[in-house]
Amino acid sequence: MDIVIGAGPRAQALRDALAAAPAGVHDLVLVCAEDYAAAEAALAEQPVGRDVVNLTSGTSAQARELAARGRYLDGALMAHPEHVGDPATIIVYSGSPEVFERHRERLGALGKAVYLGPDPGTAALYDLALLNLAWATLAGFVQTAALLGTAGIRAAEVAPMLTGWLAGTISEVATDYAGQLDRGRYPGDGEWLELDAPLMDHLVDTTRELGLDDTIATAVRTLTRRAIDAGHGSDSFASLVEIIRTAA
Repeated sequence: MDIVIGAGPRAQALRDALAAAPAGVHDLVLVCAEDYAAAEAALAEQPVGRDVVNLTSGTSAQARELAARGRYLDGALMAHPEHVGDPATIIVYSGSPEVFERHRERLGALGKAVYLGPDPGTAALYDLALLNLAWATLAGFVQTAALLGTAGIRAAEVAPMLTGWLAGTISEVATDYAGQLDRGRYPGDGEWLELDAPLMDHLVDTTRELGLDDTIATAVRTLTRRAIDAGHGSDSFASLVEIIRTAA
């Protein structure tokens, strides 16, 4: 197995070596480049007949386009690069089922290999969806720390409570919302948007009074107001998905 990284001299040297190798010597090429343009450059001169696994970050459309070369598996690392090789590190793959099965053992050396299906764009979508969750969650964490910081409360002091709340209460709510999202029904049992909206007003007002940026709080309130206007006032927070699915 060969690893092609980047688009500079090292990648060029690997391309040259692979091109000169006898057929069958290198049956798997693993690419992890800075972007899809670099990945395409690294693979441009590869002969048909070599399996390709691409761990380069990108979009579903880019993955599907690159998969047109055949014998292709797209992948996404669900952790920081330094965790590659840890059995607990999840790497998701999508694309050719034959390529995945043929190299499952070798891919397992990188981390826990999870196959998502034959569409080569699924792994990239999964990657971006989880990044969305991470960024949204961490943005909320940072905003919370900024709010509490105005009262002299250190982030490290409150972090155990916040992370415990995320792992407990918010995790339970998310699990409940998952069922609501799949059913397309959002019963406001115990909490509903018209109950949440005034609290969001308080948050926006307080954020501004404290001299903090209100982008995050305002964005959530805007989505909530649109959902209420669309008739979801008595529905749960999960009903925001109906607004998110519709372009503004």
